[in-house]
Amino acid sequence: MRILVTGQHGHVGEPVARHLTELGYDITGFDQVDGMDLLDPGQVKEAAAGCAMVVHLAAIPNDNAGSPEQIMATNVLGTWHTLLAAEAAGVERFIYFSSAQVFGTAEGERLPDYLPVDDAHPRRATRAYGLSKCLAEDMCARFTERTGIPSVSFRPVWVWHQEQYERMSERWRADPESEWKPFWEFGGFVDVRDVATAVELALTVPLTGHHRALLCATDIAATRPSLDMVALVSPSVPVRDASRYQSEPWRALIESSAAESVLGWRPRYTWSGRG
Repeated sequence: MRILVTGQHGHVGEPVARHLTELGYDITGFDQVDGMDLLDPGQVKEAAAGCAMVVHLAAIPNDNAGSPEQIMATNVLGTWHTLLAAEAAGVERFIYFSSAQVFGTAEGERLPDYLPVDDAHPRRATRAYGLSKCLAEDMCARFTERTGIPSVSFRPVWVWHQEQYERMSERWRADPESEWKPFWEFGGFVDVRDVATAVELALTVPLTGHHRALLCATDIAATRPSLDMVALVSPSVPVRDASRYQSEPWRALIESSAAESVLGWRPRYTWSGRG
């Protein structure tokens, strides 16, 4: 089976493409590194031709990587071109990489309404990157509604590679306050190997409709248990069902229950196990 993977040379795209190749899929890549342009609909359509599924990772990855105009053009119009190409190719499934930044709670933008953050939390992104992901999620949902092609919008938190565990440990030992300054990300992280497994499941489990799913490890990356960190850094944010943290003190403050219920996904790599 041939799969179009956009952004296959990226921080997340490369391990995902490698994992799918190891599973026996035939990968067609589409990446700016190779001179490809999401803003050229003809290029995207040509790349998607003959593909049975699409995994769309290509994007300007954060607010510092481009101007607001560039971010909106690439992340929104580029996704639209990819959706149209997928429809023309008659694909069976469309996997889109959104971001937990749709909630507007990352990088100090604002505090969440509650913890743990889940997929039902209101999307309040106001910056270009997070807002572009909100718009693209909605396009995927309408695409599925119109075509009947199932789609998944993944919302990963901070994606870590194996070396990140030791790097963060060293950083916090050298400068303890760097754990929450200039802002705290609620201890949220997800191992790229677990992200690749989520994609594998999204391509294979029976699906209908459009689904949006946070991807986060089951515990927080932190030097103190979850409720202690909340009390220290964001005491004004209510914690729902705080009793769960009595038996699981390091339980994640970002829930991946949608990914678990829809896809059967359960992350393997944890901070407590140091990956």
